[in-house]
Amino acid sequence: MKRIKYVSRFAHPMTFEQVGELVRNAAEKNAVLGLTGILMTTGEMFFQVLEGPSEPLDEVFAAIRDDPRHTDVLLLSVEDQVQHRLFPDWSMKRMELGETASSRMEPVRELLETVVDLRLRTEKLTNAL
Repeated sequence: MKRIKYVSRFAHPMTFEQVGELVRNAAEKNAVLGLTGILMTTGEMFFQVLEGPSEPLDEVFAAIRDDPRHTDVLLLSVEDQVQHRLFPDWSMKRMELGETASSRMEPVRELLETVVDLRLRTEKLTNAL
C-alpha cells in the first residue's frame, strides 16, 4: 500500500457546493478503487492525503495533475510499503479550512499557502538561472 500527500491551487474559484460535488464524486470512485483519504480546502487551495494500492493511487494522482480544476500541483511526499491506513473509514473526507473554519486552523492554511508560494518562487529563480 502507498500514501501520497499533495497540495495544489484552485485553477478558478469554486463554490462550497462545487467542492462538495468534487468530494462526493471522488469518494464514490475511491471506494471502488480501494482508496481512502482526506481533502482539506482553504477556499483557494487543496491539500490531500490519499492512500491505497499503488497502481490505482498513481492513476488517480495522474488524473488530478491533469484535472483543469487544479493548478500548481505539488507532490509533498510519497510513502511506499505503508502498513496501516490513516483514514481507513473514509473513501474521501472533506475538511474546510476557509474563512468560516475555526481560527485554530489558520496556521494550517498559512502553511499550505506558503509551501506553494515558495515552490513557485524556487521554480522562477531556477528558470532564471
